Amino acid sequence: MFQQIAMNSEQDGQALVETALMIMVVLLLLMGIIEFGFVFFAYVRVSNAAREGARSGAVWLMQPSNPTLCGQVHQSVWSELPAIKDADSGTVTITSVNGDVDCDAPPTLESGDPITVTVTYNFDLPVISGMPIVRDMISSPYPVSRTVVMRVQ
Repeated sequence: MFQQIAMNSEQDGQALVETALMIMVVLLLLMGIIEFGFVFFAYVRVSNAAREGARSGAVWLMQPSNPTLCGQVHQSVWSELPAIKDADSGTVTITSVNGDVDCDAPPTLESGDPITVTVTYNFDLPVISGMPIVRDMISSPYPVSRTVVMRVQ
């Protein structure tokens, strides 16, 4: 009977050690899933911002009250993704048939020309930036980028 009690206490110790080892792996997987959710959310927001910017640029010729193409596109992108206003957080690039649109000069766009809006956002990973070993392997400001092309109406 004494051997049976000793054997059960050894098995309890083994289960405790296995649980202690596996809990770290499970927590790391859980943190990875949460981090992926944050990055996916940022990607959806950047996609929406790029689409709204391209749409506002596509209808720019039809709205004479708006002063500049760049101003209208940037305002649309900022309304969807306010963090882009900060220069360190991201960039908005507008390209037409003639290349990059110069925001200081009036663009030469005609109806039917494609306009390309690229939004890049440097997303700070909240979970990974707090983990000492993992943050050295994965860069914390993760660039999320999306390009949308629409025809000017």
